[in-house]
Amino acid sequence: MAVSFRNFLYDRGLLKNTKLSAFVISIGNITTGGTGKTPVTCEIANYLNKQGKKVAVISRGYGGKLNNKKTNIISSGRSGEKIYYNAELAGDEPYWIAKNSPGTVVITGKDRIKSGKFAINEFNAEVLILDDGFQHRKLHRDLDIVLVDSEKLYGNGFLLPAGPLREPVSELRRATRIIKPEKYCEKINGINRVLAFTGIAQPDSFFKFLEEQSIEIIIKKVFPDHYLYTEEDIKTLCDEAQKVDAEALITTEKDIVKIEPILDKVGSQIPIHALKLKVNLDVENILQTFLQGRQNLL
Repeated sequence: MAVSFRNFLYDRGLLKNTKLSAFVISIGNITTGGTGKTPVTCEIANYLNKQGKKVAVISRGYGGKLNNKKTNIISSGRSGEKIYYNAELAGDEPYWIAKNSPGTVVITGKDRIKSGKFAINEFNAEVLILDDGFQHRKLHRDLDIVLVDSEKLYGNGFLLPAGPLREPVSELRRATRIIKPEKYCEKINGINRVLAFTGIAQPDSFFKFLEEQSIEIIIKKVFPDHYLYTEEDIKTLCDEAQKVDAEALITTEKDIVKIEPILDKVGSQIPIHALKLKVNLDVENILQTFLQGRQNLL
C-alpha cells in the first residue's frame, strides 16, 4: 500500500527529510479526528510560552479558505495584536489555537518546511509545533507525540476508508511518546434542555459529554467535519430549538468560532453556548523526560 511504501522509503533513507534550526515538536495521531490534538497543541504551546520561549504552531489550515499554497500568518503572537483572519478563512483549528494561545505565532500553509523557515526567520521562533504532524515526514522532528483515543483506541483496526486508521498501528514505533489524554469538559450550569449540534469528526463524544452532565438533548444535529455555517443554518437551528422549548443551543468550541461572526446578523433570542473541552496533561513531565540535556530549550 502507498502509505507503507512511503514510510519504507523514509525509514531506509531513500527519501530525505529537512531539519530546521528550531526544535520541532509534532502532535499527531494515526486515526481520524477526536484524539484532542488541538487542545494538547495549545497546552504545550502555552507551557513553553511561560518558559519564555518563542513558539510557532505550523498548521495546514485544513478547512480554511486562505490559499494554502502561500504562507499565511494567522497570529503574530505579539501582545495587543488581533488575530489576522477569522475561522472561516484561517480554518477552525488554527483560529482556535490563536485565540487560546495568544502568545503563540500561528502559521498555515501546505508547505510546512517553508512555513517553519518563515517562522524562524521572521519571528525568531525557537520551537515549532506541528499540528497534526505525524504523517508529515518531510520535516524532521525532535519530539514525536502521538495521541490515542483512550476509549476507541484504533477502532476496527482497518485503514481508511474501511476503518479509522490513517496508517498501520505498527507505525507507532516512530513515536517518541504515545499519550492517551484524559478529556473532560467544563460544567454547564443552569441549562437542562438543549438542541446540540456540531461539525466535528467524532460527534458522538460531544453528545456523550453533554449526557454525562445530565443535560437533556431534545434535538441532535450533525454537520460534516469542519463545516462552515451560514446565517440560514443558524436561523434554522434557532427556530427548531424554540419549537421544542429548548433553553439553549450548545455546540463545540471549534464550531462556535465559525458562528460568532454571523450571530449579530441572525439576531436570535435563544442563547448559543460552547462546551469547553479540556485535557489533563502533564506537559512538564512529557517535555522534561524527553528533552533532558537541552536546558537551552526548557
